Amino acid sequence: MTTTKRVDPAELAKLPCTGPSFDDLRGKLDPIVARYPQRAAALLPVLWVVQRARAGWLHPKSIREVAEYLAVPQAHVEGVITFYTMFKDQPVGRDVVVVCKTLSCRLRGAQEVMDALEDHFGIDMGGTTKDGRYTIETGECLGLCDMAPCMTIDEERHGNLTPESAVKTLEGRPR
Repeated sequence: MTTTKRVDPAELAKLPCTGPSFDDLRGKLDPIVARYPQRAAALLPVLWVVQRARAGWLHPKSIREVAEYLAVPQAHVEGVITFYTMFKDQPVGRDVVVVCKTLSCRLRGAQEVMDALEDHFGIDMGGTTKDGRYTIETGECLGLCDMAPCMTIDEERHGNLTPESAVKTLEGRPR
C-alpha cells in the first residue's frame, strides 16, 4: 500500500488550476452572494461551486480568488476549507468515496469495508488510486445509520455494505 501524503503548498501552486475561469463562474456565484446580507456569509456555497467546477478541489489560486471576490482575508477562507471535510485543498480523484467511520457503521463492519477497499485498490484511506479515478477516505457520520455500514461516492449513497459489495460497487461503476 502507498502512504497518503499531502502535497507541499509550494508544489500545489505549480499545478494547473483547471476548470472555468473565475470570471466565467461569476454568473453562478453572483446570484448566490445576492441572497446574503453580507458577502462573506456566502463563503460556504461559493466554495462549493468553485470546488465542483474546478476538478473537485480548491487550488491555491481558487482560494485567493474566492477571498478577493468575497472581500475576506485569505486566511479566513483557508481556515474554513481546513475545518470542513467537504472541502479539499489537495488534488482528488475523479470520484471521492467516503466511508463512514462512526460507531454505528463500525459496529456493523465498516472497518472490514475500509480494509477491503485499501487492499483491493492498493492505497491507504485518504489516498488516490494510481489511475486517478478514486480518492477513498473516511468521514464522520454520513447520516445513514439505518444503512450501516455505508459510504458515499460523490453524493451517491450506498449502504448495508459488505467488504465484497463495497469493492464491487466501485468496480462496477462506468469509467
